[in-house]
Amino acid sequence: MCGISGILLHRRQALNDPETALSNMTQRLAHRGPDGSGHYCEPPIYLGHRRLSIIDLVDGEQPMTGESGAVLTFNGEIYNYLETRTSLEARGRHFKTSSDTEVLLQALETDGETCLEALNGMFAFAYWSPHQNTLFIARDRLGKKPLYYYDSSGFFAFASELKALLEIPEVAADLEIDPRSISDFLSLGYILQPKSIYRNIHQLEPGHVARIQPGQAGLRSHAYWSAHGAFLEDKLSTGSKTQEDFINLIDDAVRLRLRADVPVATFLSGGIDSAAVLASACKLPGTPPNALCMGFGAESFDESKNAAMTASYLNAPFERLEHCTKHSISQQMLHDMFDEPFADTSILPMSELTESASGKFKVALSGDGADEILAGYPTYRADRYYSTYCRVPGAIQRASRWLADQTLRPSYKKISFDYKLRQFLASHGLSREKAHYWWRVIFSEEEKRRLMSDDLWQSLDGYSPFDVFQGHFDRVEGAGFLDRSLYVDTMTWLLSDILVKVDRTGMAHGLEIRSPFLDHRLVSFCARLPEKMKMEGRRQKVILRQSFAASLPRKVLRGPKRGFNAPTCGFSRSSLSPEAVGKMFNASTFIDPEKEDTTFKGFSLSILDFWMKMAKPSEHAERIWNGN
Repeated sequence: MCGISGILLHRRQALNDPETALSNMTQRLAHRGPDGSGHYCEPPIYLGHRRLSIIDLVDGEQPMTGESGAVLTFNGEIYNYLETRTSLEARGRHFKTSSDTEVLLQALETDGETCLEALNGMFAFAYWSPHQNTLFIARDRLGKKPLYYYDSSGFFAFASELKALLEIPEVAADLEIDPRSISDFLSLGYILQPKSIYRNIHQLEPGHVARIQPGQAGLRSHAYWSAHGAFLEDKLSTGSKTQEDFINLIDDAVRLRLRADVPVATFLSGGIDSAAVLASACKLPGTPPNALCMGFGAESFDESKNAAMTASYLNAPFERLEHCTKHSISQQMLHDMFDEPFADTSILPMSELTESASGKFKVALSGDGADEILAGYPTYRADRYYSTYCRVPGAIQRASRWLADQTLRPSYKKISFDYKLRQFLASHGLSREKAHYWWRVIFSEEEKRRLMSDDLWQSLDGYSPFDVFQGHFDRVEGAGFLDRSLYVDTMTWLLSDILVKVDRTGMAHGLEIRSPFLDHRLVSFCARLPEKMKMEGRRQKVILRQSFAASLPRKVLRGPKRGFNAPTCGFSRSSLSPEAVGKMFNASTFIDPEKEDTTFKGFSLSILDFWMKMAKPSEHAERIWNGN
């Protein structure tokens, strides 16, 4: 795992000092690659790299130059690099290293863009071909690895994280907050890709490639893969052959992701997703990987007992990492990790988990992605209940909401019943698509209108984050509603929240996190599963539970979805430094810092306020934001 950066000049004098800018960009990504750095500077192209050594610890330095003179800077892993190398060798290619970087470089030299079809991995890379005078950039199918870019008439620049682009003075002087991103954040707690917080900095979309040539500004990208097509294909059968194929795909995805020249661990919660990953790993020859779990004092958040039970059942080494109440995360650390407003509270335990794990390991496997491909979230049950609830007379719906508001006392347990019921009853009158979106909403459009200045609200020009959700719903029109919702969540919540959190917290501590459930073969396979093999009645992840019935403890197989989070009341008192607590809670009028009720709405507003103070964005942003 690494950090990449680069500049392509459209005009020779477009940047005052491109080599210094590249050096600063690359150094800004040092946390992503603490094991080495490299630069390639041959105008008009400037490429930078920071390395976290995982495969071929000695000879995998980058940027790497091929026999043709082409140059590659690459962030990620090609899991099937051994098979790809064998195929290339059969076609007459010879290798100097044992790295997956050289495999990717030679595949690009041999087959160009079409080589992406055969790759299994998570990656973002830039490939310069001097013979074609072209820069070729690409991102993995599901967007596990980030790639930000800035495109102007004078130059094109890219980097693994937004902060690196701001090291170019000409970029830093040309920043303006995107009001649509503020709207996204207030509604959802994150910014929907391919946007960034700034108008003129974007992300390459997942499964996309682009070619840029000097003097030709204006990025034109196209998709080489998309998840939506599989949802519209004929469904698989419900027989034993489908279940057998499913198990084989998971086992192979885990096998490939255990490849490394450094120690590998697995993250293990009390649920079935990470347990299934560990169970597949334990089938392979050799000692099972260490299973790591973060423990919490609050019982509704702690999953370490179930995790220890799973590890014992599978005869795998287990370590409970204690949540440290004295652990302090500064404002600067949060801002350095995320660059943009990001209000998922699970960044706090995730940061602590990755920091603890990185002391012994460089790679960890996780269960991320299973909920989106196999219908694991309780919101999918809410979608089904809602189709019945819509037929209840409006007067009864309104009375039920009033009664709940008057009688239900707030609970601070994880995914509490009162929270779910209030959110459900507040969905009165919405379409099924909008109700699915509503389950994740923090501030409604009406609430945002009251928060935003007139300038900011008018600059949205009618934009709502739901427009993005609706666009994804429309793309899989014709599929069942559950499948449509799974695709939407993959392209929104998974892409712009879960994978961002995993990448940034892992890379902040030099830890690579791999997700077997996001193997593109498995994602496409699950899209073609009949809906009842994913959810039937109250049962969710049906095929996963059936497939591992003989491999895991019954309590884990039957356990409900819990998610990974920490008690927010504990967070407000101890997980942030005192300075951060004071600034965050004083910034918002929605919460009282003396109470345990650190509501997510208050968290969202305070994070935005503190980010603006830390990032010091343009005066335009300060003028249009009046959240206090």
